[in-house]
Amino acid sequence: MISKIAFFCSLIIISTLAFLPDYSGLPPIASFSDRLNHAAAFTVLLLLYRFAFIHTIQRIVVSMLFYALFIETVQSFLPTRTASIEDIFADSIGLMLGIVLSRLIEKKRPVMGREGIN
Repeated sequence: MISKIAFFCSLIIISTLAFLPDYSGLPPIASFSDRLNHAAAFTVLLLLYRFAFIHTIQRIVVSMLFYALFIETVQSFLPTRTASIEDIFADSIGLMLGIVLSRLIEKKRPVMGREGIN
């Protein structure tokens, strides 16, 4: 239950940040690098999604890619934001890193009932 709450809270926070008009009011760490922010956000989302729900990794990746496309589509309609294929690429790198990390975590500490999920 806590993992689901963490996932949805992260999803809300990331969505809010994605739709802010600018980052001027945020601490410098939040606006350090847009591409790193994207990769980190999608790494965290994939990990939280992976451990909150019993879905295949393929379903998670497809869902997260649709979410990335949704963010970029909404940003294309915001006057102070722009859509970027580079952001989707950074999101994809974050997803790949999340897959690697989730598999390492699962090898160290398998979760009951998830042994057969790829």
